Amino acid sequence: MNWKTIFNPFSKYSENQLLLVGILSLGITLALCQWFELQVDSIFHYRYADEKHSLIENIGLSLLSYSIAIIIFFILGKIYNKRARFIDIVNTVLISQIPGIFILLIGELPIITNSMESVRLVAEKNPENISPFDLIVICIFSFSALLLIAYGMTLFYNGFKTATNLKNWKQIVIFAFLIIVTTITCQFIF
Repeated sequence: MNWKTIFNPFSKYSENQLLLVGILSLGITLALCQWFELQVDSIFHYRYADEKHSLIENIGLSLLSYSIAIIIFFILGKIYNKRARFIDIVNTVLISQIPGIFILLIGELPIITNSMESVRLVAEKNPENISPFDLIVICIFSFSALLLIAYGMTLFYNGFKTATNLKNWKQIVIFAFLIIVTTITCQFIF
């Protein structure tokens, strides 16, 4: 396995292999979200699950957020390239969310959760007494999460580029703008 495969698995693996891995990762993501009481409210974003929603409602809202992204980017893909296939866009969305699994797991490590809780409690009373260790732990986690999100966005871009033969810089700008709009809009809807 080389760097090209890591950053663009869409050019090496078949759509069926990617779909299988994507569905497996979706299942893992939904299970972790349920375990940690989180919900996928848009691509690349998680929030604490609403206590009044049932398990089925949380899974439904998570799947709906993925479905919205798939539909929007399939439409954009068809505009860019009439031969863009639905399965390629589904794979793009699902595979690009795999780094989120690592964010969920790292974010629930006791050292991370304890540091975040400690900083929250101290910041409410006396922010000057925040432990430097806790701040370092939070900064390392934040930087790691940022790298994983950037990797997910890279996977999303490379998958979409492979599915639609994206080349024009104007198309890339529209694609990037649409990711931002879709991510933010879904967060407000759900």
